[in-house]
Amino acid sequence: MYANSQTNGGTFPEIPITHIPTGSFIITNPANAVASGSTGQTKPVNAGTRLSVSSTAGVATAWLQMAFPSDVAANKTVYVKVGTGAIALLGGGISLQVYATATGTGSTVNLENSTPVTYYTADGNAYMAIKPTGAFRSVRILLTSPLALGTNNLDVFYVFYGPNQSNDTNPFPFNIADCGLPNVTATAFSGLTLGSVTIANPGNAIDTDVITGSAYNTAGVSVSGHIIQTFYFNGNSNSGDAVRVIFSKGSALVNIDVGKAVKIQGYNGSNAVGISRPLSSLLDVDLLGLLTSGSTAVTSYFAPKDISNSSVVFDRVTLDFDLGLLGVSLNGNGLNVFDVRRVPDAPTASDVMACTNVGTINLAATTVQSNIANIGDFTYTWYNAVRQGTLLGALVGQIPFLATDLTTVAKKEYYVDITKSGCTVPSGRTRVTVNTINPPIVPPIALVP
Repeated sequence: MYANSQTNGGTFPEIPITHIPTGSFIITNPANAVASGSTGQTKPVNAGTRLSVSSTAGVATAWLQMAFPSDVAANKTVYVKVGTGAIALLGGGISLQVYATATGTGSTVNLENSTPVTYYTADGNAYMAIKPTGAFRSVRILLTSPLALGTNNLDVFYVFYGPNQSNDTNPFPFNIADCGLPNVTATAFSGLTLGSVTIANPGNAIDTDVITGSAYNTAGVSVSGHIIQTFYFNGNSNSGDAVRVIFSKGSALVNIDVGKAVKIQGYNGSNAVGISRPLSSLLDVDLLGLLTSGSTAVTSYFAPKDISNSSVVFDRVTLDFDLGLLGVSLNGNGLNVFDVRRVPDAPTASDVMACTNVGTINLAATTVQSNIANIGDFTYTWYNAVRQGTLLGALVGQIPFLATDLTTVAKKEYYVDITKSGCTVPSGRTRVTVNTINPPIVPPIALVP
Protein backbone atom coordinates (compact mmCIF):
# COMPACT_ATOMS: atom_id res chain seq x y z
CA MET A 1 0.00 0.00 0.00
CA TYR A 2 1.50 3.33 -1.13
CA ALA A 3 0.94 6.84 0.17
CA ASN A 4 -1.36 8.62 -2.29
CA SER A 5 -1.42 12.25 -1.15
CA GLN A 6 1.12 14.79 0.05
CA THR A 7 1.60 18.18 1.62
CA ASN A 8 4.94 19.93 2.01
CA GLY A 9 6.68 22.92 3.48
CA GLY A 10 9.80 24.13 5.24
CA THR A 11 11.52 26.83 7.24
CA PHE A 12 14.57 29.06 6.74
CA PRO A 13 16.67 31.11 9.18
CA GLU A 14 16.76 34.91 9.18
CA ILE A 15 18.93 37.66 10.60
CA PRO A 16 17.09 39.17 13.58
CA ILE A 17 15.49 42.59 13.09
CA THR A 18 16.40 42.84 9.38
CA HIS A 19 14.74 39.49 8.55
CA ILE A 20 17.26 38.88 5.79
CA PRO A 21 17.21 35.14 4.97
CA THR A 22 20.38 33.16 5.64
CA GLY A 23 19.01 29.91 4.24
CA SER A 24 16.46 28.45 1.88
CA PHE A 25 14.48 25.33 1.04
CA ILE A 26 13.17 23.96 -2.26
CA ILE A 27 10.78 21.06 -2.87
CA THR A 28 10.81 19.91 -6.49
CA ASN A 29 8.04 17.79 -8.06
CA PRO A 30 6.32 16.81 -4.79
CA ALA A 31 3.60 14.88 -6.66
CA ASN A 32 6.17 12.45 -8.11
CA ALA A 33 6.30 10.47 -4.85
CA VAL A 34 2.52 10.02 -4.73
CA ALA A 35 0.65 6.91 -5.89
CA SER A 36 -2.03 7.53 -8.49
CA GLY A 37 -5.67 6.71 -7.73
CA SER A 38 -7.60 6.52 -4.50
CA THR A 39 -6.60 3.02 -3.38
CA GLY A 40 -2.82 3.47 -3.05
CA GLN A 41 -2.12 0.16 -4.80
CA THR A 42 -0.16 1.51 -7.77
CA LYS A 43 3.55 2.12 -7.20
CA PRO A 44 4.66 5.63 -8.23
CA VAL A 45 7.10 5.91 -11.11
CA ASN A 46 10.72 6.32 -9.99
CA ALA A 47 10.97 10.01 -10.92
CA GLY A 48 11.10 11.06 -7.26
CA THR A 49 10.65 14.25 -5.27
CA ARG A 50 13.73 16.29 -4.33
CA LEU A 51 14.07 18.15 -1.03
CA SER A 52 16.90 20.69 -0.91
CA VAL A 53 17.97 22.85 2.04
CA SER A 54 20.90 25.24 2.41
CA SER A 55 22.08 27.87 4.85
CA THR A 56 24.96 30.20 5.59
CA ALA A 57 23.91 30.64 9.23
CA GLY A 58 21.27 28.80 11.21
CA VAL A 59 19.32 25.75 10.06
CA ALA A 60 16.87 25.45 7.17
CA THR A 61 14.35 22.60 6.91
CA ALA A 62 12.18 21.03 4.22
CA TRP A 63 9.50 18.41 4.77
CA LEU A 64 7.27 16.15 2.72
CA GLN A 65 4.14 14.75 4.39
CA MET A 66 3.05 11.47 2.78
CA ALA A 67 -0.45 10.21 3.66
CA PHE A 68 -2.07 6.82 3.06
CA PRO A 69 -5.62 6.42 1.74
CA SER A 70 -6.92 5.48 5.20
CA ASP A 71 -5.74 4.92 8.76
CA VAL A 72 -3.09 2.22 9.23
CA ALA A 73 -3.11 -0.13 12.21
CA ALA A 74 -0.37 0.04 14.82
CA ASN A 75 2.83 -1.99 14.48
CA LYS A 76 2.94 -1.97 10.68
CA THR A 77 6.45 -1.35 9.36
CA VAL A 78 6.55 1.57 6.92
CA TYR A 79 9.29 2.00 4.32
CA VAL A 80 10.50 5.23 2.71
CA LYS A 81 12.52 4.74 -0.45
CA VAL A 82 15.24 7.40 -0.74
CA GLY A 83 17.99 8.00 -3.27
CA THR A 84 21.70 7.32 -3.26
CA GLY A 85 22.53 10.79 -1.95
CA ALA A 86 20.71 10.01 1.29
CA ILE A 87 23.28 7.44 2.34
CA ALA A 88 25.75 10.15 3.36
CA LEU A 89 23.02 11.88 5.39
CA LEU A 90 21.61 8.91 7.27
CA GLY A 91 23.70 9.64 10.35
CA GLY A 92 22.04 13.06 10.58
CA GLY A 93 20.05 15.49 8.49
CA ILE A 94 17.07 13.16 7.91
CA SER A 95 14.33 12.27 10.37
CA LEU A 96 10.95 10.54 10.07
CA GLN A 97 7.86 11.45 12.06
CA VAL A 98 4.46 9.75 12.07
CA TYR A 99 1.05 11.39 12.56
CA ALA A 100 -2.52 10.27 13.07
CA THR A 101 -3.69 12.91 10.57
CA ALA A 102 -3.05 13.21 6.84
CA THR A 103 -1.52 16.70 7.02
CA GLY A 104 0.61 16.38 10.15
CA THR A 105 -1.54 18.37 12.55
CA GLY A 106 -1.64 17.28 16.17
CA SER A 107 0.93 15.26 18.09
CA THR A 108 3.20 12.60 16.63
CA VAL A 109 2.70 8.85 17.02
CA ASN A 110 5.40 7.03 18.96
CA LEU A 111 7.84 4.73 17.16
CA GLU A 112 9.20 1.37 18.32
CA ASN A 113 12.71 2.76 17.77
CA SER A 114 13.54 6.43 17.56
CA THR A 115 16.14 5.84 14.84
CA PRO A 116 14.96 4.35 11.52
CA VAL A 117 16.48 1.09 10.34
CA THR A 118 18.05 1.59 6.92
CA TYR A 119 18.08 -1.16 4.29
CA TYR A 120 20.30 -0.80 1.24
CA THR A 121 19.50 -2.18 -2.21
CA ALA A 122 21.66 -3.31 -5.09
CA ASP A 123 20.84 -0.20 -7.15
CA GLY A 124 22.42 2.05 -4.51
CA ASN A 125 19.14 3.31 -3.07
CA ALA A 126 17.99 2.84 0.50
CA TYR A 127 14.77 2.06 2.37
CA MET A 128 14.29 3.73 5.75
CA ALA A 129 11.98 1.64 7.96
CA ILE A 130 9.97 2.64 11.03
CA LYS A 131 7.30 0.87 13.08
CA PRO A 132 4.67 3.13 14.71
CA THR A 133 3.30 1.75 17.98
CA GLY A 134 -0.12 3.38 17.43
CA ALA A 135 -2.55 3.79 14.54
CA PHE A 136 -1.41 6.40 12.01
CA ARG A 137 -2.25 8.07 8.70
CA SER A 138 0.87 9.83 7.43
CA VAL A 139 4.67 9.99 7.54
CA ARG A 140 6.70 13.21 7.47
CA ILE A 141 10.18 13.12 5.93
CA LEU A 142 12.15 16.04 7.40
CA LEU A 143 15.45 17.25 5.95
CA THR A 144 17.68 19.76 7.77
CA SER A 145 20.60 21.75 6.40
CA PRO A 146 24.18 21.19 7.60
CA LEU A 147 25.19 22.91 10.83
CA ALA A 148 28.03 24.54 8.93
CA LEU A 149 27.81 26.29 5.57
CA GLY A 150 26.40 23.95 2.95
CA THR A 151 23.49 22.19 1.24
CA ASN A 152 21.70 18.87 1.79
CA ASN A 153 19.64 17.16 -0.92
CA LEU A 154 17.29 14.21 -0.57
CA ASP A 155 15.37 12.31 -3.23
CA VAL A 156 12.17 10.61 -1.99
CA PHE A 157 10.61 8.07 -4.36
CA TYR A 158 7.65 6.69 -2.40
CA VAL A 159 6.35 5.52 0.98
CA PHE A 160 4.69 2.16 1.48
CA TYR A 161 3.79 -0.70 3.84
CA GLY A 162 2.69 -4.31 3.33
CA PRO A 163 -0.92 -4.76 4.56
CA ASN A 164 -0.44 -8.51 4.99
CA GLN A 165 3.25 -8.55 5.79
CA SER A 166 4.42 -11.51 7.86
CA ASN A 167 8.04 -10.36 8.02
CA ASP A 168 8.45 -6.78 9.17
CA THR A 169 11.84 -6.42 7.50
CA ASN A 170 10.94 -7.82 4.11
CA PRO A 171 7.41 -7.38 2.70
CA PHE A 172 8.32 -8.90 -0.65
CA PRO A 173 6.61 -12.10 -1.88
CA PHE A 174 8.43 -15.41 -1.39
CA ASN A 175 9.22 -17.70 -4.29
CA ILE A 176 10.41 -21.19 -3.33
CA ALA A 177 12.46 -21.42 -6.53
CA ASP A 178 14.15 -18.03 -6.23
CA CYS A 179 17.86 -17.73 -6.99
CA GLY A 180 18.99 -16.61 -3.55
CA LEU A 181 19.93 -12.98 -4.06
CA PRO A 182 19.24 -10.90 -0.92
CA ASN A 183 16.59 -8.24 -1.36
CA VAL A 184 18.25 -5.75 0.97
CA THR A 185 21.16 -5.37 3.38
CA ALA A 186 21.68 -3.34 6.56
CA THR A 187 24.66 -2.19 8.60
CA ALA A 188 25.33 -1.84 12.32
CA PHE A 189 28.25 -1.03 14.60
CA SER A 190 28.84 -1.78 18.27
CA GLY A 191 31.44 -1.74 21.05
CA LEU A 192 33.78 0.74 19.40
CA THR A 193 36.33 2.33 21.70
CA LEU A 194 38.61 4.20 19.31
CA GLY A 195 38.29 5.63 15.83
CA SER A 196 35.18 5.48 13.65
CA VAL A 197 33.89 2.86 11.23
CA THR A 198 31.84 2.64 8.06
CA ILE A 199 30.69 0.09 5.52
CA ALA A 200 31.11 1.79 2.16
CA ASN A 201 28.76 0.82 -0.67
CA PRO A 202 26.83 -1.87 1.27
CA GLY A 203 24.52 -2.55 -1.69
CA ASN A 204 27.48 -3.67 -3.81
CA ALA A 205 27.52 -6.99 -1.92
CA ILE A 206 24.08 -7.90 -3.33
CA ASP A 207 24.29 -6.49 -6.87
CA THR A 208 25.25 -9.79 -8.66
CA ASP A 209 28.61 -8.24 -9.67
CA VAL A 210 31.39 -10.18 -7.93
CA ILE A 211 33.92 -7.46 -8.78
CA THR A 212 32.26 -4.71 -6.75
CA GLY A 213 31.82 -5.09 -3.01
CA SER A 214 31.03 -3.50 0.32
CA ALA A 215 34.13 -2.24 2.15
CA TYR A 216 34.48 -2.46 5.95
CA ASN A 217 36.64 0.51 6.90
CA THR A 218 37.94 2.32 9.99
CA ALA A 219 39.16 5.90 10.30
CA GLY A 220 41.68 6.26 13.09
CA VAL A 221 43.34 3.32 14.82
CA SER A 222 40.74 0.77 15.99
CA VAL A 223 41.60 -2.23 18.12
CA SER A 224 38.13 -3.37 19.16
CA GLY A 225 34.47 -3.17 18.21
CA HIS A 226 32.17 -4.88 15.73
CA ILE A 227 31.28 -3.98 12.13
CA ILE A 228 28.14 -5.90 11.19
CA GLN A 229 26.32 -6.35 7.89
CA THR A 230 23.01 -8.21 7.66
CA PHE A 231 21.71 -9.78 4.44
CA TYR A 232 17.94 -10.31 4.11
CA PHE A 233 16.80 -13.06 1.75
CA ASN A 234 13.49 -13.48 -0.03
CA GLY A 235 11.69 -15.35 2.75
CA ASN A 236 12.59 -18.51 4.65
CA SER A 237 15.19 -20.95 3.39
CA ASN A 238 14.42 -24.32 1.87
CA SER A 239 15.64 -27.41 3.67
CA GLY A 240 19.25 -27.95 2.65
CA ASP A 241 20.09 -24.34 1.76
CA ALA A 242 23.53 -22.79 2.23
CA VAL A 243 25.05 -19.32 1.79
CA ARG A 244 27.91 -18.47 -0.54
CA VAL A 245 30.15 -15.58 0.55
CA ILE A 246 32.89 -14.12 -1.67
CA PHE A 247 35.25 -11.89 0.33
CA SER A 248 38.82 -10.67 0.61
CA LYS A 249 41.24 -9.15 3.09
CA GLY A 250 41.26 -5.35 3.04
CA SER A 251 44.15 -3.28 1.73
CA ALA A 252 45.12 -2.04 5.22
CA LEU A 253 45.99 -5.54 6.47
CA VAL A 254 49.18 -7.48 5.68
CA ASN A 255 49.66 -11.22 6.23
CA ILE A 256 46.57 -11.50 8.41
CA ASP A 257 43.88 -14.18 8.29
CA VAL A 258 40.95 -11.77 8.31
CA GLY A 259 38.49 -14.69 8.17
CA LYS A 260 39.23 -15.62 11.79
CA ALA A 261 37.74 -12.27 12.83
CA VAL A 262 34.54 -12.58 10.76
CA LYS A 263 31.69 -14.79 12.02
CA ILE A 264 28.67 -15.72 9.96
CA GLN A 265 25.39 -16.42 11.76
CA GLY A 266 21.98 -17.48 10.48
CA TYR A 267 18.78 -15.84 11.76
CA ASN A 268 15.09 -16.56 11.52
CA GLY A 269 13.55 -13.17 12.13
CA SER A 270 15.40 -11.63 15.07
CA ASN A 271 16.35 -15.03 16.53
CA ALA A 272 19.78 -16.55 15.93
CA VAL A 273 19.51 -20.10 14.55
CA GLY A 274 22.19 -22.72 14.16
CA ILE A 275 25.85 -22.42 15.10
CA SER A 276 27.92 -19.42 14.00
CA ARG A 277 31.19 -20.10 12.18
CA PRO A 278 34.32 -18.02 11.51
CA LEU A 279 34.72 -17.63 7.75
CA SER A 280 38.22 -19.12 8.02
CA SER A 281 36.76 -22.41 9.24
CA LEU A 282 34.90 -22.71 5.92
CA LEU A 283 38.09 -22.56 3.82
CA ASP A 284 40.62 -25.20 2.87
CA VAL A 285 44.38 -24.73 3.29
CA ASP A 286 44.90 -23.32 -0.19
CA LEU A 287 42.19 -20.68 0.19
CA LEU A 288 43.46 -19.73 3.64
CA GLY A 289 46.88 -19.12 2.11
CA LEU A 290 45.38 -16.88 -0.59
CA LEU A 291 43.31 -14.98 1.96
CA THR A 292 46.23 -14.36 4.31
CA SER A 293 48.98 -13.49 1.87
CA GLY A 294 47.20 -11.20 -0.58
CA SER A 295 44.03 -9.43 -1.64
CA THR A 296 42.64 -12.31 -3.71
CA ALA A 297 38.91 -12.86 -3.24
CA VAL A 298 38.00 -16.30 -1.90
CA THR A 299 34.70 -18.17 -1.85
CA SER A 300 33.22 -19.85 1.21
CA TYR A 301 30.00 -21.82 1.77
CA PHE A 302 28.06 -21.80 5.03
CA ALA A 303 25.14 -24.17 5.72
CA PRO A 304 23.37 -23.07 8.94
CA LYS A 305 22.98 -26.15 11.14
CA ASP A 306 22.23 -26.83 14.78
CA ILE A 307 24.32 -28.76 17.29
CA SER A 308 22.98 -32.07 15.93
CA ASN A 309 24.11 -31.07 12.40
CA SER A 310 20.53 -30.67 11.19
CA SER A 311 19.64 -27.85 8.80
CA VAL A 312 17.80 -24.88 10.30
CA VAL A 313 15.37 -22.46 8.66
CA PHE A 314 16.80 -18.97 8.15
CA ASP A 315 15.76 -15.81 6.34
CA ARG A 316 18.91 -13.74 6.84
CA VAL A 317 22.58 -13.98 7.81
CA THR A 318 24.96 -11.57 9.49
CA LEU A 319 28.66 -11.04 8.94
CA ASP A 320 30.20 -9.79 12.20
CA PHE A 321 33.71 -8.35 11.78
CA ASP A 322 35.18 -8.41 15.30
CA LEU A 323 38.15 -6.05 15.25
CA GLY A 324 39.38 -7.42 18.57
CA LEU A 325 40.05 -10.83 16.99
CA LEU A 326 42.44 -9.48 14.36
CA GLY A 327 45.34 -9.34 16.78
CA VAL A 328 46.47 -6.01 15.28
CA SER A 329 45.04 -2.50 15.13
CA LEU A 330 43.20 -1.45 11.97
CA ASN A 331 43.28 1.96 10.31
CA GLY A 332 41.72 1.74 6.86
CA ASN A 333 40.12 -1.00 4.79
CA GLY A 334 39.93 -4.31 6.68
CA LEU A 335 37.43 -6.45 4.76
CA ASN A 336 35.67 -6.51 1.40
CA VAL A 337 32.49 -8.53 0.73
CA PHE A 338 31.78 -9.00 -2.96
CA ASP A 339 28.76 -11.30 -3.04
CA VAL A 340 26.39 -13.05 -0.64
CA ARG A 341 23.99 -15.56 -2.15
CA ARG A 342 21.69 -18.31 -0.85
CA VAL A 343 22.32 -21.51 -2.81
CA PRO A 344 21.59 -25.23 -2.36
CA ASP A 345 23.99 -27.02 -0.06
CA ALA A 346 26.59 -29.20 -1.80
CA PRO A 347 25.16 -32.51 -3.08
CA THR A 348 25.87 -35.81 -1.39
CA ALA A 349 27.75 -38.61 -3.13
CA SER A 350 29.71 -41.75 -2.22
CA ASP A 351 33.16 -42.89 -3.26
CA VAL A 352 33.20 -45.88 -5.61
CA MET A 353 35.48 -48.65 -6.86
CA ALA A 354 36.16 -49.46 -10.52
CA CYS A 355 38.01 -52.24 -12.32
CA THR A 356 40.71 -51.75 -14.93
CA ASN A 357 39.24 -54.35 -17.25
CA VAL A 358 35.97 -52.38 -17.46
CA GLY A 359 37.48 -48.91 -17.58
CA THR A 360 34.25 -46.98 -16.84
CA ILE A 361 31.82 -46.45 -13.99
CA ASN A 362 28.68 -44.44 -13.34
CA LEU A 363 28.98 -41.67 -10.72
CA ALA A 364 25.86 -40.43 -8.95
CA ALA A 365 25.01 -37.52 -6.65
CA THR A 366 21.82 -36.30 -5.05
CA THR A 367 20.34 -33.39 -3.11
CA VAL A 368 17.74 -33.35 -0.36
CA GLN A 369 16.04 -30.52 -2.22
CA SER A 370 14.96 -32.76 -5.09
CA ASN A 371 11.94 -33.74 -2.98
CA ILE A 372 10.69 -30.16 -2.60
CA ALA A 373 7.52 -29.58 -4.60
CA ASN A 374 7.69 -27.06 -7.47
CA ILE A 375 11.38 -26.37 -7.04
CA GLY A 376 12.24 -27.67 -10.52
CA ASP A 377 15.12 -29.77 -11.77
CA PHE A 378 18.74 -29.37 -10.73
CA THR A 379 21.73 -29.41 -13.07
CA TYR A 380 24.57 -31.64 -11.81
CA THR A 381 27.88 -30.36 -13.15
CA TRP A 382 31.03 -32.48 -12.94
CA TYR A 383 34.66 -31.26 -12.85
CA ASN A 384 38.13 -32.62 -12.31
CA ALA A 385 39.10 -30.05 -9.65
CA VAL A 386 37.64 -28.53 -6.50
CA ARG A 387 37.86 -25.05 -8.07
CA GLN A 388 37.84 -24.05 -11.72
CA GLY A 389 39.15 -27.17 -13.50
CA THR A 390 37.86 -28.84 -16.63
CA LEU A 391 34.13 -29.17 -17.15
CA LEU A 392 33.46 -32.87 -17.66
CA GLY A 393 29.71 -32.88 -17.99
CA ALA A 394 26.45 -31.09 -17.06
CA LEU A 395 23.39 -33.29 -16.60
CA VAL A 396 19.86 -32.13 -15.80
CA GLY A 397 18.26 -34.33 -13.16
CA GLN A 398 19.83 -37.22 -11.30
CA ILE A 399 21.35 -38.83 -14.38
CA PRO A 400 24.59 -40.73 -13.64
CA PHE A 401 27.83 -39.30 -14.98
CA LEU A 402 29.95 -41.84 -16.87
CA ALA A 403 33.61 -41.69 -15.78
CA THR A 404 35.92 -43.16 -18.43
CA ASP A 405 39.61 -44.00 -19.00
CA LEU A 406 39.83 -45.98 -15.75
CA THR A 407 42.24 -48.59 -17.15
CA THR A 408 45.15 -48.30 -14.70
CA VAL A 409 45.33 -48.82 -10.96
CA ALA A 410 44.95 -45.38 -9.37
CA LYS A 411 42.76 -43.06 -7.34
CA LYS A 412 41.02 -40.36 -9.33
CA GLU A 413 38.98 -37.48 -7.94
CA TYR A 414 35.87 -35.95 -9.47
CA TYR A 415 33.87 -32.97 -8.17
CA VAL A 416 30.19 -32.19 -8.59
CA ASP A 417 28.00 -29.19 -7.81
CA ILE A 418 24.32 -28.46 -8.40
CA THR A 419 22.46 -25.46 -9.77
CA LYS A 420 18.78 -24.74 -9.24
CA SER A 421 16.60 -24.58 -12.35
CA GLY A 422 16.59 -21.08 -13.83
CA CYS A 423 19.56 -19.95 -11.73
CA THR A 424 23.24 -19.49 -12.51
CA VAL A 425 25.04 -19.65 -9.14
CA PRO A 426 25.93 -23.23 -8.15
CA SER A 427 26.40 -24.88 -4.80
CA GLY A 428 29.75 -25.82 -3.38
CA ARG A 429 31.41 -28.89 -4.88
CA THR A 430 31.46 -32.41 -3.45
CA ARG A 431 34.41 -34.73 -4.07
CA VAL A 432 33.87 -38.25 -5.39
CA THR A 433 36.91 -40.56 -5.33
CA VAL A 434 37.14 -43.44 -7.78
CA ASN A 435 39.53 -46.18 -6.63
CA THR A 436 40.46 -48.20 -9.70
CA ILE A 437 41.85 -51.71 -9.07
CA ASN A 438 42.79 -54.72 -11.12
CA PRO A 439 40.06 -57.33 -11.40
CA PRO A 440 40.38 -60.30 -9.03
CA ILE A 441 42.37 -63.23 -10.37
CA VAL A 442 40.18 -66.30 -10.68
CA PRO A 443 42.20 -69.43 -9.89
CA PRO A 444 42.13 -72.16 -12.57
CA ILE A 445 39.72 -74.96 -12.01
CA ALA A 446 41.27 -78.43 -12.15
CA LEU A 447 39.14 -80.80 -14.14
CA VAL A 448 38.90 -84.20 -12.55
CA PRO A 449 38.04 -86.95 -15.02
